[in-house]
Amino acid sequence: MPELPEVETVRLQLLDKVVGKTISGVEVFHDKSVDYEEAVEDRLLTKTIEHIDRVGKLMIFSFVGEQDLYVLAHLKMTGQFFFVGGDEVVGGGHSMTVTDMELPGRHTRLAWYFTDSSTLYFNDMRLFGYVKLADAAAVAAARAKFGPEPIAADFDVKAFSVALRKKKALVKAVLLDQSFIAGLGNIYVDEALWRAKVRPTRRASTLTRAQAAAIAAASGDVMRESITVGGTTFRHFKDTGGQNGNFTDYLKVFGKQGIKCPRCGEIIVKIKTAGRGTHYCPGCQK
Repeated sequence: MPELPEVETVRLQLLDKVVGKTISGVEVFHDKSVDYEEAVEDRLLTKTIEHIDRVGKLMIFSFVGEQDLYVLAHLKMTGQFFFVGGDEVVGGGHSMTVTDMELPGRHTRLAWYFTDSSTLYFNDMRLFGYVKLADAAAVAAARAKFGPEPIAADFDVKAFSVALRKKKALVKAVLLDQSFIAGLGNIYVDEALWRAKVRPTRRASTLTRAQAAAIAAASGDVMRESITVGGTTFRHFKDTGGQNGNFTDYLKVFGKQGIKCPRCGEIIVKIKTAGRGTHYCPGCQK
């Protein structure tokens, strides 16, 4: 599943492609992807995209002059956005193949047609993702479900560290809880805990102040670095320029089971924690 850095990569590149464009038509290829909303075309027709915001892995489209009309978009497991303009076809998402570039294709669920003849397509093979209408109250409710993001400029390390040490669950489970801290997924939790030298099976309540602060710092660092290089390439994730993310070149523990830890030389192991495959070094993660 794409994680925050991958979604942020798509968001940033879509900003460059679709902000300022006016919707001249909407075509729904599968009702589930728009949450079975029959009025989606009437509501979006003639609307101009003003901005694309994001909280966690949820993208939020806003429109010029509209205070109570938004679109919430989530890629989930297999979502993809493709922008087509003139001879340019760029796309990003999950498991891109040659047939995905044949638009609209068998996995295309939605199309926004713009007045300049360009198009934004949403593909989703498994139909878990969505691009649905929302009002201001729904957007506020969606935002309220997420905790603070470690890459945010106003992220409060001290407050986060205090809250983390009050949790009795395993530290990995706490970090995967989007209502506690937004955006961290399985890959980046493993990487952040390796950087902080904390074992994922540790109870959060047993962390020292210094360890909790180290986790906070490492969480932000690993995601910012991944955004810089376009995310990871797991399951062929690509950005909206069709480029593979290459943060996999920098991973230290995720997917490295059986390989020596680059920090201490101990063999990295893989276990199951919080229902997820979990990678850590038994030598330097205590």
